[in-house]
Amino acid sequence: MTFTKKNEEFVRLYAKDEGRLRRYVCALVPVMADVDDILQETAIALMRKFDQFDSTQPFFNWACRFALYEVLQHRKRAKTRRRHFSEEVVEAIAAEYQQHQQLSERRKAALAGCLHKLEDQDRRLVEMRYFSDETVESLAQRIEEPVAKLYRSLARIRYLLAVCVRKSLAAEGTL
Repeated sequence: MTFTKKNEEFVRLYAKDEGRLRRYVCALVPVMADVDDILQETAIALMRKFDQFDSTQPFFNWACRFALYEVLQHRKRAKTRRRHFSEEVVEAIAAEYQQHQQLSERRKAALAGCLHKLEDQDRRLVEMRYFSDETVESLAQRIEEPVAKLYRSLARIRYLLAVCVRKSLAAEGTL
């Protein structure tokens, strides 16, 4: 099978959102063993219909509609099982998940903006601590600061970021 540019685009988009899509399906399906089957069916359906994908829209939202359909189809096939959510509950969870995901994306965008507003020294400290696997103790040793002082500095910066994110979300009417 030869990969076309469309196939490559699909694989890139699916691979980027596969973890989020898995979490979405996990929120809708009480039996973890079924999640892989549903994701496989979802991926096949997405690939078959990829030529209908509107690239101006988020791939994840489009994929969620397919995943929800596959969850509902799976439920129909598995009616003999005792433990499952009603269709209304599955649809309510799906809607709630989408809203939560959108809020999460807005929070991430606000946090990115707030990180840029930090003083250079504070931003570097955040990057050294949270964008690496370095512990507070090893970082304190590397920058020659007492551990307790570093904890206080990080707590102060987290507080500033939290306030900034809240203000940003409130300004856009998200809170």
